Amino acid sequence: MTAPAIRVEAVNKSFRIPLDHSTTLKYRATHPRSSSRYRPLLALQDVSFDVPAGEFLGITGPNGCGKSTLLKILSRIYEPDSGRVQIAGRVSPFLELGVGFNPELTARENIFLGGAVLGLTRRELEGRVDAILAFAELTDFADQKIKNFSSGMAVRLAFTVAIQAEADILLMDEVLAVGDARFQEKCFDVFADYKRQGRTVVLVSHDLGALNLYCDRVLLLQRGQLIADGAASAVTAQYRRIVAGMSDNVAPEPVRGDPGSESRWGTREVEVSAVRLLDAHDQGHTTFATGEQMTVAIDYRINADVTTFAVRLAFKRSDGADLSGPSTRDAEYRVVSGPPGSTGTIMFRMAELELLNARYLLSVSVYDEHLVHAYDHIEDAVSFRVVDARGRAGMVDLRGSWSQPVSEPSRRPEISEASASPTVG
Repeated sequence: MTAPAIRVEAVNKSFRIPLDHSTTLKYRATHPRSSSRYRPLLALQDVSFDVPAGEFLGITGPNGCGKSTLLKILSRIYEPDSGRVQIAGRVSPFLELGVGFNPELTARENIFLGGAVLGLTRRELEGRVDAILAFAELTDFADQKIKNFSSGMAVRLAFTVAIQAEADILLMDEVLAVGDARFQEKCFDVFADYKRQGRTVVLVSHDLGALNLYCDRVLLLQRGQLIADGAASAVTAQYRRIVAGMSDNVAPEPVRGDPGSESRWGTREVEVSAVRLLDAHDQGHTTFATGEQMTVAIDYRINADVTTFAVRLAFKRSDGADLSGPSTRDAEYRVVSGPPGSTGTIMFRMAELELLNARYLLSVSVYDEHLVHAYDHIEDAVSFRVVDARGRAGMVDLRGSWSQPVSEPSRRPEISEASASPTVG
């Protein structure tokens, strides 16, 4: 059996986080009796996995989960407190793009400097300089000093130099954020080429779309522990569910808009007292998954002699894009009021939520039955997030289906003997 390119066995790594400034000389001089105080931070806890040669592995997880620490251990920048790491082959870490660049040197000179850090000889680099400058889109700036470059120009050059390394194993930390959208497409082409070449690649990223596209397998870390290891689509879906759960731990927002504010108006003959978002079990949430049931419950109080009234909702994405405005009037549903002082609840239930990944705002209005006289209107009454485990693009699931009609094999027309030979005459 072939040995894996990377083997990580029961790795643990912790740090000491200082609670005061006693590590500085000034603090020690002015506080001679003060003792250093620290709190422990366990960055990685008993992490184990293998990476076969030629695999494109992704690592993801919430901020602070230990992704970058793990990559630095693989790069031999950090040593684990316990456990063992075995790496078979030459490693090229893409951790801090541009490390080793001198801002006082030109782009051309920094290519040789950065290449030397990667172990490339001057002769090897001389034949690549023009191609490197062209890929980084810096041909016209080859002899300009790096200190005069924009941050985007410097990062493009750093990335292009970094990919010159002839390594068996590439370790990349959030390198997908380099440059503009057009340059990122070129980076994606590089990753696709790595995959065709069969190089072993470890990519740390929050870009779940890129992980699904390029990675054969993804690891999911949370609080320093490896909690999932499997196919990219399954693990990224689990990560989205974790993010949804983290968002849902936030306390539900109160109804926005105080009486008389610009976001709330109306006569209050019927007054909205609460807006609640409920799941299939009538439990309150602020985060929902695409495809699950969601109910908007509007609690109200009758303050005047009102026979009937209408309720209207307005869904929009957080960037202001309007999505839908269902109302009881459009649905021909008649809301029966109660006597002054009474309370009630009206609910709008969606059996399967068709919204996709985004944060949304919900406005609530109570009008007379003709939607002319405003009793209570609350703009952006509550907000909520929708998480789509499949990571689809756009705002809504159109719930269409794909098919391919089965066509019969084409037949050549039969030709009778009488018509086979044209008549001459």
